[in-house]
Amino acid sequence: MRLLHLTFAGLGRTPAQVLFDPKLTVIYGASDTGKSFVTEAIDYMLGARKLSMIPEAEGYSQILLGVQFPDGSVVTLMRGPTSSKVSVYEADLRGLIYQAADLELTAQHSARSSKNLSRYLLERIGLDGSLISTNDTGGTKLLGFRDLLHLCLVNETRMVSKVSPVLRATGTSGQTAHKSVLKLLLTGAGEPSGGDRPTPGQRRVHKGKISLLDELILDLQRQLDPQGGNEAELVEQLRRILTTQDEAARSLREITHQHARAVARRAELSVTLGQYDQRLGEVDDLLGRFGLLRSQYESDLARLEMVSEAGSLLGYFRTGTCVFCGAEPEHQSANHGHQETTALHTAVHAESAKTQQLLSDLHLTLQDLQGQRQEIADKRTVHRAQAEQADTLITHVEAELQPLQVQAAELMSARSQVEAQLGLHRRIQELEDVRAGLVADGAVPGGRPSGSIPAGVVAEFDRAIERTLEQWHVRIHDVAYDQYSAELFVGDHARSGHGKGMRAVLHASFAVSLADYCLRKEHRHPGFVVLDSPLVTYRQPGVRRTDDPDLPDSVIDYFYRDLFHRFSGQAIVVENDDPPADIVEQAHVYMFSRDPHDHRFGFFPVQPDSGQ
Repeated sequence: MRLLHLTFAGLGRTPAQVLFDPKLTVIYGASDTGKSFVTEAIDYMLGARKLSMIPEAEGYSQILLGVQFPDGSVVTLMRGPTSSKVSVYEADLRGLIYQAADLELTAQHSARSSKNLSRYLLERIGLDGSLISTNDTGGTKLLGFRDLLHLCLVNETRMVSKVSPVLRATGTSGQTAHKSVLKLLLTGAGEPSGGDRPTPGQRRVHKGKISLLDELILDLQRQLDPQGGNEAELVEQLRRILTTQDEAARSLREITHQHARAVARRAELSVTLGQYDQRLGEVDDLLGRFGLLRSQYESDLARLEMVSEAGSLLGYFRTGTCVFCGAEPEHQSANHGHQETTALHTAVHAESAKTQQLLSDLHLTLQDLQGQRQEIADKRTVHRAQAEQADTLITHVEAELQPLQVQAAELMSARSQVEAQLGLHRRIQELEDVRAGLVADGAVPGGRPSGSIPAGVVAEFDRAIERTLEQWHVRIHDVAYDQYSAELFVGDHARSGHGKGMRAVLHASFAVSLADYCLRKEHRHPGFVVLDSPLVTYRQPGVRRTDDPDLPDSVIDYFYRDLFHRFSGQAIVVENDDPPADIVEQAHVYMFSRDPHDHRFGFFPVQPDSGQ
């Protein structure tokens, strides 16, 4: 639901009215101008027993509150300043009303009748008939609208009070009901209606089972990583890890394939280089053999030439037995020596020509082999360079591969941790479901409220409060709600142990986070928050307020901007200090000055016939 306006009307009186913005309305200014009276009047119109009237309200006989419900319908609630009746008009009325009401209701809640404001409002927001716990033995009662209102309308006194934001007053009376209301809002489900109750003996057995389940749940909760986040955050972490793993796996596969191709290419080049080395060895061996043969041919030619020269000399200068054929002188004919010399020369010449031909053929073979060797050596040089490039590529790929392998191992470790934490959450939820079944049978151990909020829901709500405080730039961490003591803790310190300023900020963040959590989860909630003086006593450590509009670096500025830009509900803030300039321009902002000539005098206007 959404508040549209608060109007005081009276015969002969100028209406006193504040219009509420769908997102953020700020009322600020001087003291004693009726700022907090607006909060009290809204509370009164939503079922408070009485309204402490102030002198300026004299003569106003009707108080009107415009309300828009989730279905889009608009009504005007009208109540007299001291009346116990509330009139409902199915129209947006903003002045003195003379017509008959469409519906008459009593202001006080009653479970026996639906003709009261509480049941009417609950029915319009879908919570009529919801049950809340009243004690530790399974007792329940019908939810009243006032049970909800203290969680979203916080006056100045309660804002700084040491009493938990969940509770309405000190003392133990009603604490179970207040905690049960918070459970209803966070889980979206009320307590089950009572049916056949177990016998005392069955209840004792069930209590023992619940006590055991409590111990098991607490043991599992102690195993949860306090920095790991709630179940929803863990699921999101696991999704991100799996996405990153897929991307890393693709990169790893690409690098691995690149490495395999480089290694295969290097192996192929190694085989080719080996073949070249083998062929070079064979060619060098042939060149060596053919070199020896060439030397032999050259030696033979030298000997033949020497024989030819020696024979000529012997034939010319020696008599007697023929040195060529061995014939005695008597058997030698004329010119016998010349004839024999010529025959020797012919034989030597023929042999020399033959050997020379062989040597020429050998030279051609040697030239061909040397050409082959040079070609093989050139190819080997090219492939050797390619092999060196392949070695460089393999080294580079291995350098890229190593961090990917390390990342893959880290992702697998992180995935295992997150899956283990999710397993703990699922186990806790299973045990809590079993416990809830026993509680539904009416068996609850003493000292512990029935229907406890699931640990995963509490952890998620804790994170919602932390995110709100982070948006406001409040420098605290590790906020946790203890559902058994109904206290809000910051680290090891309870909210009640902090000063007024911090208590107010924590109370405001609790109310805002609760509304935002419910609205985003589509759980039932009034849909608005009214915060009276959430920051009036707060001072941010180490930060000084400045008049420079370009340097609005303060919690107050971030507080207003978060409510206007991020908060999914309607916020009405009553404060003393000025909001930032951009909020003044965009939201509904009222400045009560207590000066009839400056801005607005106060909630109630200066009357023409008054001395104000």
